[in-house]
Amino acid sequence: MDKYQEIAEIVQEITEEATNFKDAAEPAEEVEALKDLLEVLTRGSKQVLERIDQYNDRRYR
Repeated sequence: MDKYQEIAEIVQEITEEATNFKDAAEPAEEVEALKDLLEVLTRGSKQVLERIDQYNDRRYR
């Protein structure tokens, strides 16, 4: 998968979770939306770190 497409998908998921948070009617729904948002952000940051590590591996070999 293209690296730009991966980032675009993560951004789309973040947007969806932010909308879910905004539309939450009860505190429990807000908490669930925040947990989902955190999961997406964590996964996205891991993917970015993996790309940086791949770049550094190629660069220093």
